[in-house]
Parts: sequence; structure tokens; C-alpha cells
Amino acid sequence: MSDKYISLVSEKLSSANSKKTAEKIVQFLTEQKIIEKKLTDCVLGSPYGHAPDKNYRNALKSPELELTKLKTNGVQFITEKQVFDNGGNGLEEIKCPNCGENNIENDWGDSLDNWYSGTDSDKIKCQKCGTENSVTEFEFKPTWAFGNFGITFWNWTNLHPKFVAELEKIIGTELKSVYGRI
Repeated sequence: MSDKYISLVSEKLSSANSKKTAEKIVQFLTEQKIIEKKLTDCVLGSPYGHAPDKNYRNALKSPELELTKLKTNGVQFITEKQVFDNGGNGLEEIKCPNCGENNIENDWGDSLDNWYSGTDSDKIKCQKCGTENSVTEFEFKPTWAFGNFGITFWNWTNLHPKFVAELEKIIGTELKSVYGRI
């Protein structure tokens, strides 16, 4: 059985504000008893995350999931620059923000590396219209996101839209949802 995840990503939050924002969200979620404050081994890819608390179902669209029976069930906060992808489960499209052309056959790998390392050459030239845009401006399907802040929910079912809206209000930016499986 594989593990799935939902990452909520702010593509606008600066790296300078990401750690303070994570602390604010942890405080909010622990006060609401959605996650536990104590860090435990309940996430993948990082040594520690926050296990679900007694009110975790308040964050879910379909609250019948029994998360506490799973070993990997926590919430992980990412506070550094990262490409949030779908777990390497393939891409269908990388659409140009200007003309909508699918640029999946274009050489975009170097642009991802350049964005991650912070160089200015993270642009992709559209193979149809010829305009150059940052790789972050293209629309990836399934959805990918690029940012300095993300919250990953391991094996949680779909999050309730009101819960996501509440987090967006606290963070002060829109959150993009990225779904993946490992």
C-alpha cells in the first residue's frame, strides 16, 4: 500500500516569513486540537511531523477516515524553497501561460533546477508562441507548486474548503493544493 499526501502551498510567501508563519499555523491547529504540538515520527521524507489530535476530522471534507490507525498520518511543515510535485507520478501537461500550448516536450528540467538554485535563468521559451516565462508561471497538470512554504497532510482525505480558507486567512495568501502518492 502506498502513502498519499496533500500539500497546501503558498507561492507568494517569502522565505523570511515562512518559519514564523509555520509557528502561527502550528499554534492555531494545536489550539483547535487538529494536530498535536509534540513532534513524532508520523510523516515521510522528514524525521518529524505533528500527529493528528482528537479534532482532526474538523479539517476533513469526509470525516469518516480513522487516521489514528495509520503509522504515516501526520502534518509536516516545509519552510524552505521547494518544488511541490505529485510524487513522481508523471505529468500530462505543462501549459504556456500566454497561449496554452502544452510544452511537456520542451526542455524544462534545467529551468526547474535554476529556479530551485535561485538563478535568473529559470525561463522556458514556449515552443508555439515563442514567449519566455519563468517555469513557475506554467500550469502543470497534475498540479505542481513552487514556494517557500507548504503544509503536507500525510494520508488525510480531501480537506474541507472552509478549513483551507481559514488557513489562507491566517497565512494571508492563497494556497495551491498539490496531490501526490509515494
